[in-house]
Amino acid sequence: MATEQVGSTASGAARATFGVVLLTIWTVITVLWVYDAIYKLAHGEVAPAIWAVVALALMFLLACMEGLEVAVIDRWSNLYPDRAMSDLAGWLAARQLFVALIVTAATMLAERHSIAIPFTSTQISSPAGLKIFNLVWTGLTVLWFMQIFPKHMAATNADRYLGLTRGPLFPVVEFVRVIGISWPAEKTAKAVQNRLNWHPEPTLETAAARGAVPLAVGWAALTPEDRAGG
Repeated sequence: MATEQVGSTASGAARATFGVVLLTIWTVITVLWVYDAIYKLAHGEVAPAIWAVVALALMFLLACMEGLEVAVIDRWSNLYPDRAMSDLAGWLAARQLFVALIVTAATMLAERHSIAIPFTSTQISSPAGLKIFNLVWTGLTVLWFMQIFPKHMAATNADRYLGLTRGPLFPVVEFVRVIGISWPAEKTAKAVQNRLNWHPEPTLETAAARGAVPLAVGWAALTPEDRAGG
């Protein structure tokens, strides 16, 4: 038992250390990203600052949509007790449009073609360096703050999250669902499913099943409460 606790502590420390390193790198890159937009604006280049603001706005919308997915799945039966699960599936498929479009658009808008270094006349212009810069900044920003964070918040308090986002976002998702943007994917899934006989089957595992874990419960456990006296 003591050995397991030591191993768990060491693993947690290594994980935290790596996380701090990543966060530090992201912070430095973010400062450079913001500084570059301000620097170019001060030198008469308006476009980078405008694209930066638009990219951040789109990322904020993405965060709202990501959390909305968890909240809606968790509360669907309460919101619409008379609607079928197929309606939920259609709603979720429509919501995915925003994920695809926003991630693509935000990545393009947030991309930098040169990076000004503060307090110097130097700029990062290497194509390889810029690709790494853009990939790391956009990837970590979207992952941490537009996916994991909002999903956890929605899972922790789905009703409060829906109270903030349902009014402005539900009509938009419903419009996308009604016009049928997700229709090609739905029909492709049905055709492939029928072709491969891809249907639910009884589990083949011999171990006792633990039962299905609700999506919201899984995300809410991202930051478990400390046990008393732990």
